Amino acid sequence: MDVQRKMKTTKYIIRAILVLAILIPVASFAQEGQVVDKIIAKVDDKIILKSELESAYISFLTSPQAQSFQGDAKCVLLQSFVESKVMLIMSEIDSVVVENNRIDFELRSRSQQIIQRFGSEEAIEKAYGKSLDQIMNELKPSIEEQIRVEQQENNVLSDITVTPKEVRKFFNRFPQDSLPLYPMEFEIGVIVKEPDVSEPEKERIKKELIAIRERAINGENFELLATFNSEGPSAKDGGNLGFASRGTMDPAYEAGALALKPGEISMPVESSFGFHLIQLLEKRGNEYQTRHIIMTPKPSEDDFEKAAKILEDLRNKILTDSIRFEQAAQLVSDDESTKVNGGFYADQFGSLRIPAKSLDPELFFLIDKMQEGDISEPQTVLVGESKVARIIYYKKRMPPHRANLTDDYEKLKAATTQMKKSLKRAEYLEEKMQEVYLELDPVFNRCGIIKNQ
Repeated sequence: MDVQRKMKTTKYIIRAILVLAILIPVASFAQEGQVVDKIIAKVDDKIILKSELESAYISFLTSPQAQSFQGDAKCVLLQSFVESKVMLIMSEIDSVVVENNRIDFELRSRSQQIIQRFGSEEAIEKAYGKSLDQIMNELKPSIEEQIRVEQQENNVLSDITVTPKEVRKFFNRFPQDSLPLYPMEFEIGVIVKEPDVSEPEKERIKKELIAIRERAINGENFELLATFNSEGPSAKDGGNLGFASRGTMDPAYEAGALALKPGEISMPVESSFGFHLIQLLEKRGNEYQTRHIIMTPKPSEDDFEKAAKILEDLRNKILTDSIRFEQAAQLVSDDESTKVNGGFYADQFGSLRIPAKSLDPELFFLIDKMQEGDISEPQTVLVGESKVARIIYYKKRMPPHRANLTDDYEKLKAATTQMKKSLKRAEYLEEKMQEVYLELDPVFNRCGIIKNQ
């Protein structure tokens, strides 16, 4: 098998694993009570069920990859299942630790996905005859398994690096007429300034929280107070954040929580998210469980005007060459995702050239009215649920072009890195599959998963 074919096959397998990770839990519910199940594969003490493969196959058939895929999809999917089990076994041997807060985060994310799909928790319960909490409890083991597999794979591939020589060698493998055609791309920078909330507003929030604390100390149920007063997503759970490991929460929040005895309620604690009342529920080794009430101070119009004035002065300095845009972004910008790139947006490969289709529509229409080299006037925009002030630097437009080492080095470097990772992953799995007991249903002998079969 040549390199290109290996890459293509491995990329598909990785894609299949991602499909499984996202879709299997939801799809499997629909299969409940409809499929006569049986074990189709054993990897040491781990089993793979027919219903799991069928659910994955149904999800695959509705995916974009199904149209162009040539081959036995069930074999590829089953192999990805087997490889995941091998990775899981190796993670147990290597004592990979899965943090509870990571599991809780994935559970919350998955529950939100399911709610969005069905519209409400009531609709979910009507469809499956069980509550969302019951569904999440059933999903928890599989989610923990997925996380463990991901961590093991990351550990195996963490030391992969590539040199410029390797990138050039990778690039030169492709005939000139086979090089990918990149669409129109843009280099765009942004400097974001979050308004500083006034001290009177902060004091207002603290007084409100202190009043709620007094109510709790005087006998009112903290959980109910959190449900009706907290502004965070945990309000629906009575402010309960579950167990967290030390070092995983906001440092100020963690310090405030660990200074308490079980049952105690803190005075208002300021974190990067707002002000909290924290109730410590339990300490257990390196973990602790809390519930909280969070309130976030709201900036005034004056606060926004002050932020915009800072950006206006900064813009004038950039335009008069008193400071470079990149320096200004690193010094002033509150957008951590672009700040590390000197204020510029980057794609998943680290390239500062962004395809037009990836741009936010509002941003695309803004630069459509600008010339290359322009920096916009300060504007107030909504980012998520927060308003911020920003200026935009439209540095350059790159017309559609064939890939080349000068303009697309970061993309080619990422592709080269992925190729090395794919090959190392395949080598690792080939070696470890010799160390485990593997048994397949004879109907899948055609797949060639067990060598020399």
